[in-house]
This record gives sequence, structure tokens and C-alpha cells, in this order.
Amino acid sequence: MASLRVGLAAMTFGLFWLLSRHFTTFQLGGFSLLMNAFFMVQTMPLLGMTMPLTRRVAARPGTVAAETSSSFFFALPPAIALGAGLVLAGCWYSSDGLVWPFALLGISMLPTAFTTVGECVLVGQEKMQGIALINLAEALGRLLGAWATIHWNLGLTGLFSVFAVLRYAAAMGYLCNPHVPLPRWRDAAPAMMDGYRREVPTYLSIAVVTALCARVDIVLISKLLSIGMAGVYAAAARISDAALMVPTMAAVVMFPTQARLFEADPAGFGRFLFVAVRWCLIGGFALAMLVIALSPSIIHVLYAPKLWPSAAILQILILGATLMVIDQLLSTTMLASHSQTHDLRSMSIGLAALVVLLVALTHWFGLLGSAAAVPAALLVRVFYRLYWAQHKFANPFLLVAARVVAAAAIAVGVFFAHLGANPGMDLLLAGLVYTIALWAFRSVRGTDLRAIRGLIPARRGLRA
Repeated sequence: MASLRVGLAAMTFGLFWLLSRHFTTFQLGGFSLLMNAFFMVQTMPLLGMTMPLTRRVAARPGTVAAETSSSFFFALPPAIALGAGLVLAGCWYSSDGLVWPFALLGISMLPTAFTTVGECVLVGQEKMQGIALINLAEALGRLLGAWATIHWNLGLTGLFSVFAVLRYAAAMGYLCNPHVPLPRWRDAAPAMMDGYRREVPTYLSIAVVTALCARVDIVLISKLLSIGMAGVYAAAARISDAALMVPTMAAVVMFPTQARLFEADPAGFGRFLFVAVRWCLIGGFALAMLVIALSPSIIHVLYAPKLWPSAAILQILILGATLMVIDQLLSTTMLASHSQTHDLRSMSIGLAALVVLLVALTHWFGLLGSAAAVPAALLVRVFYRLYWAQHKFANPFLLVAARVVAAAAIAVGVFFAHLGANPGMDLLLAGLVYTIALWAFRSVRGTDLRAIRGLIPARRGLRA
């Protein structure tokens, strides 16, 4: 699945890069807005029940046909409602000429209901190859369709016509897969559907909050500023998203180990987590400062001159990558300790902070304020998770994190205050200030390595 994620990310960025070379910033902003809207609702036909469905298929292989039919007919009405909602959203953007692209997205929700069910069924059966082939083929089709759209100057309507056709083709791919039963009404079990409905409130809340946290920024920017400005923001956000792949994939890989360590020695795991949080923050912010210094060069190499203003946006957004590492680490810890309520609460607090900060900072500082709202809201979410960890493991997570964040803030402030013609010297000065601030705040301790070494025998024992 890691290789699938990398392949899809490469094709997705390749699509955006191709469009950035030929589309105007308005068209690029419209494309980003439409794709964000789609990704927000992509898994919603199941009302958040993707994980429970996957678990049920894995636990009860003999009920795959009934689960597939029940979940599809359960997802069909929400898919139709969501499709209608996307059509209405197009009316909201009618003055921007996005009525037909939104309508095509709405039409795409019908096959999306089945592709979502099909993916869950195949994951539950551990048949990942089928998912990989369909997703990669669809991503490649979008890339080729974008080239054709550009060649014949068909604009966003042409591009999302291709998108809609490929959604139906993907659904056909799952229908033709021998491991995905054909949905039939006679195979649907009312008892299963009732079971889904009882579990919906919790899982739907998590799904909605997660989707909004990840995608609401461009939607709000398109209304608070303009769709063209959203296109400039999206150019930097694509690179930031690529950086966020690392902590996301690491969280998936680390979760089983975290769960075993937590069950075997909760106190020892708490000590390890305390050290890991501090050093992830210290190292992450050091890497972020390197990317900040290189951001203008990265943007100039990747994009056309019309998107070069996004370099300043990337310099701000990349600070969120470090915080996302901590967020994923603490989120998987919450799940390992069966604290899903706190996980949902942290996401809800982060979402509320994001919306408030986006509106306020965009009003005061424009697009730079929009970018600053994202890591600032993520910091609020992370500090709630640290507050939970502090009470769970009786270690001063909040104080240690606040010291490292303060040291990084001072160093980044020095970098921008001293910003001149030589980014290398600016980076060297910021790094020196960062090192001194970490030492002054006592954020680096010699006991850290001993704590990590002390956990190694426990890990070896778990493997044995």
C-alpha cells in the first residue's frame, strides 16, 4: 500500500503540474476547489462506515455477498443526496462559471458509492492488488485526459467530463473483480443496515471532521479572496501535502508496534513517547527551516512564473509538516489506548480553530494570513493531544513542546527579519539562533538516548 500511495501521489502532482503549465490561476483554483470538494465527500456515501465495513468483511468472510449488497444499498441514498448537494454548490459558484464542472462531480457520486464499497470489501479480504490497479489506471486516465483537455482547449468542463467517465469506469472495474460480489437487493440484509445506522453517529462525526480539517482551506479561500488566489495557494499546498505523506505513511506503519508497546508496558511507552515528541519537534523544525530557505528555488523550478508568489505560502505551510508528525504520532497513540473520544475532540477543536483563524487572518493579512492559519490551527490541535498525553502518562509534554516551539518561532523570526540576498547565510544564522534557544530553554537532555536504549530490549522481547 505504501508503493500505491507514492504512485498515486506522483500522478496526482504530475496532473497538477501539467495543469499549472497551461491553465490560468483562475482555472487552477477552480480545479483545486472542485477536487477538494470531491475529496471531502468521496467516502461520505457510507456515512463514515468504511472502517467498520472493512472489519466485518475481514472477520466474517462468509457474509461478503450480504455485506456488499447491504452496504451498497445503504450508501446509495446518501450518494444521491451528496450528488445533488454538489450540483447546488455549482449554483453557488455560478458567477465563476463552475456550474457544469460541479454538476459533473455530482453525477460522479453514484459510481463513487460502489467504488467505496468495493475498496472496503477488497481491503477486508486483503486483496490490495485490485485496488492498486484500478486506482493507478484511474490516475493515469486523469493525466491523459488532462493532456487531451489542454490540447483541445476544453477547460474545466472537459476535464471533469473525463473525471466523471473515469469514475464510472472505476466502478465497472470493481464490478468485474471476482472478489467483489455484484450488489443485489435480495442479498441485502435489513439487520445489517440497521447495524450500520446504529454506528453512524460516531463514525460519521469522525469522517466529517477529518475531511473538513484536510480540505476546507481552499473552499474558504475561494470565497474569502478569489478562485485565482486559491490557485496560487494550491500550488504551495500540493508540495506541503507531499511532505505530509511521510508522517501519514509512518503512522500507518507504526500503529501496530505502538499498540503492542502500549499494551506491554504503558509506563515505558509513555517515557519513549515523551522523548520521541521532543526530538521529532526539534528535528522537524530544523528540516522545516531548510525547506523555508529553499522554497523560492523549489517553486521556481517546478512552476511557471505566474505561480512564483506561492513560495511565500510554502514557507509558512511547511511548518505544519513537523506538527503533523506529532499529530499523527499522538493520534495513533490515542487509538492504541482506545481513546477515540479524545481523538475526535482534538480534531473538532482543531477544525473550529482552523475556521476562525482562516476567516480572521485572511481578512487581516490576505493569502499569507490564510497560509498562517493552517499551521496555527494544527498547533492548537496538537497541544490538545499533548494535554491528553500529559495526563495519560504523567510527563510534562506541554512544557517541553512549548519550549521547542518557542525556540523554532524565534529562529524562524530571525530568518525572515534578516532575509536578504543570501538564503544560505540566513539559514546558518537561523540555525545558530535555534541551537542557542534550544540550549537556553533546556530542550535537549543527555538522558534522552538512555531512555531510547532502555526501550530497545522491550521491543526485541515483543518481536520474539
